[in-house]
Amino acid sequence: MRLSILLALLLSLSSPALAQDAAEPAGPVLGDLLTNPAYFNSWQTLIGGERTPDWLAEYTKTLDGPPVPSIPVTVDNQTYSLAFTCKPNECEQFQIFVLFAPDGSQAWALMGSPLTGVTWLGEPDERIRAAITAALQK
Repeated sequence: MRLSILLALLLSLSSPALAQDAAEPAGPVLGDLLTNPAYFNSWQTLIGGERTPDWLAEYTKTLDGPPVPSIPVTVDNQTYSLAFTCKPNECEQFQIFVLFAPDGSQAWALMGSPLTGVTWLGEPDERIRAAITAALQK
C-alpha cells in the first residue's frame, strides 16, 4: 500500500517538483553534476549494479536531459544535492530523482514508471528515503 501511494506521488510529479524557492539559488542540472568525476563515479556505481532501462543508459552516454536545476536537501545537517532526469518524450511517466552526498562520493535514487513502479537504487537507508520523498512533496 505504501509503495502504491509513493508511486502515485512520484508519477504525479514532473520536473517542476524540483522548482526552486525564489530565495534559494538554482543548482546545476544532473548532466552538469555528472561532469565532475566524483559524481559520475557514484552515478556509475548507482546504476552499474542495477537493471536499468535503456533510456537511462542512453542518458549516461549523452548527459542530455531536461534542464531542471538540482535542489539542496539537508540530511544530518549537511547539504546534499537532489537532481532529476526523465525519459525523453515520456517525462511524466519515466523519472529518476538522484540524491548525491555533499562531495558527490555517494548517490541514491528513486526511479519510477508505470511499468515497474517505484524502485530505490543505491540501497538508501530510511533517512535518505525520507529526505528524497520529503523534498518531492514540497
